[in-house]
Amino acid sequence: MKNIKQFYKELGRLLYAVAMVDGKIQEEEVKALHEFVSRELALSEPTTDSSGMNQAFYVDFEFDDYAGQKLSIQAAHDSFMKFLRANVTEIDPKLIEKSIDAIEKIAGSFRKVNREERQIVNKIKIEIAQTADIS
Repeated sequence: MKNIKQFYKELGRLLYAVAMVDGKIQEEEVKALHEFVSRELALSEPTTDSSGMNQAFYVDFEFDDYAGQKLSIQAAHDSFMKFLRANVTEIDPKLIEKSIDAIEKIAGSFRKVNREERQIVNKIKIEIAQTADIS
């Protein structure tokens, strides 16, 4: 995929939106994000940027950037979905499935997922699955 760096940046934005659903990013959510990127995404991502860094780490950078600026949850979500719709045929379905796994891990990392969070997470997962035509 030629836009892999942008995909990871968009995923970082989406995961920021998931973490902010309850109005605050918890330390456990950040830890779960970093672990997921290191243990799941980076291990299966063969590409690096011009400095030799694994491109999967752009998820972390973008998440942190959005969190630092306290940007709009809706804008983060919309940005990811717009990118996904425009590039869905280029994105490996396994990477999309890993993205859905990341959403679940972030949402479930701090206490239990409450009803409102579950509804939003399910809505995002359905929207991604329908866009990417996966079940």
